[in-house]
Amino acid sequence: MKKLKVYYAHFMGIYNTPQEERDVKTLEALGLEVLNPNTPEVSAEFAAEKTGSYEAKFDKVFGTKVRECEVFAFKALPDGRIPGGIAMELKYATAAGKIIIELPSGTYARMMGRDDTREYLRDIGQR
Repeated sequence: MKKLKVYYAHFMGIYNTPQEERDVKTLEALGLEVLNPNTPEVSAEFAAEKTGSYEAKFDKVFGTKVRECEVFAFKALPDGRIPGGIAMELKYATAAGKIIIELPSGTYARMMGRDDTREYLRDIGQR
């Protein structure tokens, strides 16, 4: 059976870190073939691309790679924000109708205990 290919979008600040390695292993454990843009080949391709504006160059290299994959996985920053490059890639994936997976970020900071959950429900008028 052919594996689905996933584009792994992540902040350059976690390139070559244990977090990047964990994310790749997680995607592989899901049975996906990972296209990680953090490679010398992709960097060289981007540097060599002569398409006009930065956005056009970004689309030519990274947009093409996103569209080649069946699945798009991304990791937001720990505070939940999505950096510019990932946001552009996410737009490509959305426009192409890709399956989109958000890898957990800041999970512990986002988790609520029972009391926090009850307070939230009161705040939104559910209790």
